[in-house]
Amino acid sequence: MNTTLSLYSSLLPDNKHGAVYTQSFARGKVTITLRPLSLGDDWPYISRWLLREIARKLPSAGHLPEKHLRETYNIMLQCDFAQPLMGLINDQPAFVIEICDGDKQGSGVDEGPHEYLPGDHAIRLLLSPTVTHIRQGGYYAIFSCLHYFFSHTNIQRLVWELHERDKHYMQLANHTGFDKSAARKWRGIQVFLYTREKYGLFSDIYPRYAQKQT
Repeated sequence: MNTTLSLYSSLLPDNKHGAVYTQSFARGKVTITLRPLSLGDDWPYISRWLLREIARKLPSAGHLPEKHLRETYNIMLQCDFAQPLMGLINDQPAFVIEICDGDKQGSGVDEGPHEYLPGDHAIRLLLSPTVTHIRQGGYYAIFSCLHYFFSHTNIQRLVWELHERDKHYMQLANHTGFDKSAARKWRGIQVFLYTREKYGLFSDIYPRYAQKQT
């Protein structure tokens, strides 16, 4: 594990970096690894995932168009308040998880579906088709991210804003313990929250459960 990188390290977009977090599930048969995104190496995978979504007529309403998504990742990697991470399953690129300091999201009444408080951090997830073909692959991805993010003491709550058309992602949020927020009503958007307190209750239970799965 690379312990020299902070959660929001400013990085060059095409540089390569080692793992920041690794966790095994299913009695060691499934290993999830998180590392900073390397646009030069990783973009071909991401592009194929997006094209696959379009071909299946199931593009996520929360994902930016391909050109804008690459530009966004480029900016995120170089800033000091956001980070896109590549998730690997058994050393193969499988998902991208983004995290951003909630202080940069705005907290005014009319600025979005969630009022960001100190300690809030926004996430966004892009799954590859590979994840859906692995039993509980999405769960392994989410729980690995939870363990990594909450290892940083500045993370008090994760905020996941999802479009109501993203049924698969909403189901994943519900099944992995996120709580649906009813604080604001925002057309077409559902907000899911995961607090440090909840993580403290379940962080030791889930890995033991996951190791038993085959």
